[in-house]
This record gives sequence, structure tokens and C-alpha cells, in this order.
Amino acid sequence: MADQGIARIRELHARWHGHDNGRINVGVAAWAPDLCSPELLGRIRKLQDELHATATIHLSQVWGEVAAIREQRGVTPIEYVARCGLLSPRLIAAHCRCMTAAEEVTLGASGAAVAVNPAIAARRGLAARIDELEHAGCLITLGTDNMAEDMVEVVRTAMFMERVRRADGQRPTPEQAMAWATRNGYRALGVSDGGWLAPRNRADFVVVDFRRAHLVPGLRPVSCFVHQGQAGDVEAVMVHGRWLMRDGRVLTLDEASILVEAERVARTAWARLFAERPELHRPPGFAV
Repeated sequence: MADQGIARIRELHARWHGHDNGRINVGVAAWAPDLCSPELLGRIRKLQDELHATATIHLSQVWGEVAAIREQRGVTPIEYVARCGLLSPRLIAAHCRCMTAAEEVTLGASGAAVAVNPAIAARRGLAARIDELEHAGCLITLGTDNMAEDMVEVVRTAMFMERVRRADGQRPTPEQAMAWATRNGYRALGVSDGGWLAPRNRADFVVVDFRRAHLVPGLRPVSCFVHQGQAGDVEAVMVHGRWLMRDGRVLTLDEASILVEAERVARTAWARLFAERPELHRPPGFAV
């Protein structure tokens, strides 16, 4: 499986890395430290150096992972990943919810980025200590993981969860949360000239329609949008000077056909599972 996975990474990198004016960035990935041997993590790091690529790994997701690595390796997840050479400014570590203060310091000292996924974190009743991670030196970014939330909901959830954790009704600010989702995301991928509007930066931006009842009055636009905005408020999106969405319509994909195909594929997968596991209860909305 390791050989096949590494071969797939090589193939994907050779085919797509640097395409679309350099906008496609193919990195290397290991799933999680409790499911990867030291040999595999070493091969991933070697491949990362060979390809000059970003690396990512799920790290300290749940306390069960921490217990498993302590049992298997006799160390914490951070110590294990550090021992295998993965900690570096080119690492994006997802989650980082179950860590000690000492581990946060070690991760921060490496200059790694942390991709906080607040929606699934809330679902699990866990939260990354964003303030402590930032102070330790980590670059905080945001992601959706496998939840259905759009990035507007992700930004809001990240801000609310961190405020609850800190018991602070004012910090982090909406502007800080927006920076996690925009400028910091670019930085984590090694892009220094994107994520905020400035002369000579990349022409990437979204247009938000503030003529919506829930966004009026827009006295402090970023705060208003982070607290009350919806994905449907995004009217247009430009990337590298190219419109991907105008007037609320995606220009690069056939959304209707993709949704039909997604429904077909999903129901096929569920049907296969129910055929293999007839004892499972079929939800009322499922029909062969």
C-alpha cells in the first residue's frame, strides 16, 4: 500500500503541479501518525524533499490517537512526527486538538502551519487551542474537513469556538478569523502575494452583496460578514484575473449535472454497503 500511495503522489505531482499559472500545488501526505510506520513517514519526508513540496498530516485529532501512539511508540504524536523528520515550516498539520502545552511549543518552534477544522471539531466536542498555538509560532489556517460547511460557516465557527474556549466575547476578532481563512491559507501553501488586496498581488477576490437584510447596516463590513454572512451572499469570485463565478453562477462547472452524478454515485455506494451488510438499518430516505 505504501508503494502504491507514493507512486500515486509522484504521478499526481508530475501531471498537475504548477498547472494553471502555478495555482495548482500538489503536496505529499500521510494520513495520521498512528497509522504510519516510521519507515513510511521517512519515505514521505524524503519524497517531500525530492519534490520540493508541501506536506500534510492529520495530527493529534482525538485522544485515542494519542493513546495509541504512546502504546505503539512510547512518545506523543508530536514527538513521533518530529523523530521521523516531518516537522518543518513546509508541514500543514490538520486538527491539533489533543496536545499538551509542551507539544504546542514544539510544533510552533518548527514553524509548521495548523489547519483547524472547527466544524468537525465542534461535532467531536474538541477544540484546538488556537491562541496558544499562534503564540507558540504556528501559522493558523482553516479548513472544512469532511463536513458540508462552506468557508463562511467555517470562519464563523472558528471564531465562536475560540471565544467560548477563552471565555472572551471579543477575541479573536472577526478580522483575525478572516485572516486565518484567507492570507494565512496562502502563506501555508507558500504563496506570498495572495490572500489580501494589495498592489501587485494576485488578482484573487470575492464580491459580496451587502444589500441583504441580514447584512444591513454594514457598519463594519468584515465583522458584519463574519457574524451574519452566508455563502449565498457571494456574488462573484475572481482567481488570477479570471472570473470563476459571476452573478451567483459558477462559470467553470455544470453544477446541475454534477449534483445528479453525485447523487447516483452516493446511492450506488450505499446500495453496495447494504448488500454486503444486510443487518444494517436502511434510512427511510433510501430506496434502491
